[in-house]
Amino acid sequence: MPKQRITKEMILDVAFKLAREKGYEQVVVKNIADEMGCSVQPVYSYFNNMEGLKEAVVGAAMQFYNGFIYSRVDKDCVLESMARANVAFAKYETNLFKLLFLQKLNGLNSFDDIYEWMGDKRATRQLAEKLLLSEEKIKEVYIMLIVFTHGVATMIATGGANISDEESASVLKKAYDAFVKAQK
Repeated sequence: MPKQRITKEMILDVAFKLAREKGYEQVVVKNIADEMGCSVQPVYSYFNNMEGLKEAVVGAAMQFYNGFIYSRVDKDCVLESMARANVAFAKYETNLFKLLFLQKLNGLNSFDDIYEWMGDKRATRQLAEKLLLSEEKIKEVYIMLIVFTHGVATMIATGGANISDEESASVLKKAYDAFVKAQK
């Protein structure tokens, strides 16, 4: 039987699977090769160093995260549903949440930077129109909701709290309502 040709995409798929199922720290060449049933040579032939491979895994994780979040967005309550989706991501995709949000992210030095990285400008515009508030005020709501949501999600992802989906949805709704009220 001829040997299977190993591709860069296959390697990235296995590395992503390791990060998702076992944690980012398990994304090492030996583990990838073992999982694929090959030597380390194919991994090194496509990725000259671990930095390049890990950047590709982070990119795949971010793409997965975006799909996870946007598949759960309710157009009638965009920010609230995005907040609930973020908490669900922390609960059900804990290893990916830790990879993306519980480590230092270069270039994020202010809440404006965080909004630029995570914020959805279209959702900001739509909500500003719906609530008859300026986009700047909705941006403030968005930033406060990101910070609050990250706190809830971190408690869940780190095992500090086992909060039900219903309870987290309730507290996120109250926070959202309070943040909007503060901007009126």
